[in-house]
Amino acid sequence: MAGIRLRRGPRNMAAGPLDAHIRSFTRSLRALKRSRKTISMYREAVAWFAAEHLLAGGQPNDIDHRHALDADTGRPAELETFDPVWDWEDVDRSHVETWIVRLHERGHKSSYVNNQYRCLQQFFRWLAEEEEIPNPMRKTKPPKVTVEPVPVFEQDETDRILAQAKGRGFLRRRDFALMSLLRDTGMRLQELAGLTLADVDLDRRKARVTGKGERTRWVRFTPPTALALDRYLRERSRRDEAHLEQLWLSVRGGPISRSGIYQMIRRRAGEAGVPEVYPHRFRHHFSHEWLARGGAEGDLQELNGWESGQMLRRYGRSAAAARAQSHYDKVMSQVA
Repeated sequence: MAGIRLRRGPRNMAAGPLDAHIRSFTRSLRALKRSRKTISMYREAVAWFAAEHLLAGGQPNDIDHRHALDADTGRPAELETFDPVWDWEDVDRSHVETWIVRLHERGHKSSYVNNQYRCLQQFFRWLAEEEEIPNPMRKTKPPKVTVEPVPVFEQDETDRILAQAKGRGFLRRRDFALMSLLRDTGMRLQELAGLTLADVDLDRRKARVTGKGERTRWVRFTPPTALALDRYLRERSRRDEAHLEQLWLSVRGGPISRSGIYQMIRRRAGEAGVPEVYPHRFRHHFSHEWLARGGAEGDLQELNGWESGQMLRRYGRSAAAARAQSHYDKVMSQVA
């Protein structure tokens, strides 16, 4: 069951008496100028742990009964329970470890469980310093992450998706330009949605992107994408909302949201008959194509806005098999 995609639905975030410290932790993250996405991720991870595990004494709920099955019997797995915890000072190592086990038993991906662990680790490190109490996670080790292949597109799939938006009119030209830019740059959804008119230079074929931690970088795009953007901007100039600084406008007026972009890409991909498409998959594909065509790893790290080589190693390792298979015929054709 490990590694399946779960429909998580709403999570219990009612942390009750434990919520005061979560709010204080959130304020400290804001003071450190962490991104809104990072703050939200940390806050939700800690609140979920508090509400669903600590206050409930580890008692299984409907989600556990549906997903946490014993590998041998097929019946619900036995989860370790404890007395409900109402004060952060009473949290010990076993409470964290039983939560991690619980997430694994539900079938969450190892990378997701590791992310939850890291969020709790940051909270308890802050709590230990703030309240001068022992850190229950001081000697714990993060869950191992199973490296899974990064999904990339088949050879003609991106062309098929973009073909669904070819044509005249504001909507088609917006969608075609947006997806062309995404394919050329592999930028994150948040970065794409945040582009302004001033960020895009068509003559030099580059765009200024604001990434994680408010860090900015420049990315390049191809001449066909510059042409697609030019056509979109002409259509955009006729809109009542043309004065807005945001690059991407919605049909109803105002900037298009990240959710709107996500749904548009899903819809276009569905029309093209390409399943399981989401914006970040274009990022995977861009990285794979860059490496497959002999692009330098250091340049890819800069273009993608990665602060360390960790993500570079992951993408390179995950796409290595696909690159090896694509070169098989070329190499083996030389065999007599």
